[in-house]
Amino acid sequence: MTEFYGLPNAGEFWHWTNALHFVLVGLAGGMALLAALLHLKGLEEARRYTLWALALIALDLLVLWAESPARFRFTHIWLFLTFHPTSPIWWGSWSLALSFLLAGLLYLGKGPRKLLAMGLLAFSLVALAYPGMALAVNLNRPLWNALLAGLFPLTAMVLVLGVAALLKSPWALYPLRILLGASLVLAFLYPFTLSLEAREHLWEEGGILYGLFLILGLGAMWKENLAPWAAFLAAAGLRALLVTVGQWQGLGL
Repeated sequence: MTEFYGLPNAGEFWHWTNALHFVLVGLAGGMALLAALLHLKGLEEARRYTLWALALIALDLLVLWAESPARFRFTHIWLFLTFHPTSPIWWGSWSLALSFLLAGLLYLGKGPRKLLAMGLLAFSLVALAYPGMALAVNLNRPLWNALLAGLFPLTAMVLVLGVAALLKSPWALYPLRILLGASLVLAFLYPFTLSLEAREHLWEEGGILYGLFLILGLGAMWKENLAPWAAFLAAAGLRALLVTVGQWQGLGL
């Protein structure tokens, strides 16, 4: 657990691989959600998106394993052998693992499709919620507040709908812009929810990038041909930036 949250006064304890994880887990959870919805609607695209979900979940879990200092001791297995319902990481680990299992069964056509799709829908929602919750519960980091519990699921869906639009799914662009708009509203409000000290740190360490990502997201509202790329990059950038800059603990801590 301390490897995930970092020890008190540890300064920066995550690196680029962790920022990548927070992008990949959004893609994995969102793709699993899309696959579940498509299966429930009985659409032909369901199989293709299920394969995408399987690949992204596997890639995300591989990145998590590779970045751990204890990767060759396989100590992450404790997450599956213990019961910690108050831990977002415990929920996230189980939701990703069970989403992979159910998506695999759906892809292979084994078992009742509707029941499996409903299970995948439930676990994918947990996977979408867990990253923002994992940050929000860390009270030692002033930049990680409760607003991230809403911003991270929204940006996750922007990521995956951006991929869906790039895959030429005709239904993707409209919800992409709706959820992107909601994400941008929260991202605009976010600095005003911070303490003065935390806001100054955000502007000092990532203010230019934060503004650029907001502008890039706004650009997706007007340029239809660039919308999928702009929305994807804006959402991925915001997630990675908030994870990286948010490790700061404040002056004197």
